[in-house]
Amino acid sequence: MLFHLVSSILCTIVIFNQAPAEAAASDTLFPVEKWDYKQAGRRDPFVPLVGIEVGEGSKVSHLSVENLTLVGVLWGDKGYYGLVKDGLNKGYILKRGDKVAGGYVAEINRKAIVFEIVHAGVKTKYELPLQEKERR
Repeated sequence: MLFHLVSSILCTIVIFNQAPAEAAASDTLFPVEKWDYKQAGRRDPFVPLVGIEVGEGSKVSHLSVENLTLVGVLWGDKGYYGLVKDGLNKGYILKRGDKVAGGYVAEINRKAIVFEIVHAGVKTKYELPLQEKERR
């Protein structure tokens, strides 16, 4: 009984300390409250728990095809691998079947990576060509 009373008081204190950062705009049809979240070492609740891990240790599903640059292609007995970098110059290694935002890697050849992207039920192919190094 005492434990229940103490936990109820603690929950009440936590709820009242999470106040909106500013008042909602009254001229909108659907008022939106803005909250100021103080992370203080806790996990960001707005980062999705699913969708980042693709499986087999690969973390590429958050990659957007529009922000990728193909900088190299490797091939061997196990197939082709594409070396890409995102808009932040962070490098990734993609293989056939790896997931990206809205689709997956359909094919990798010596000159490009072909992605199949599904948007609004329409499947499209997007080819990311290998960037040729400028010769001086």
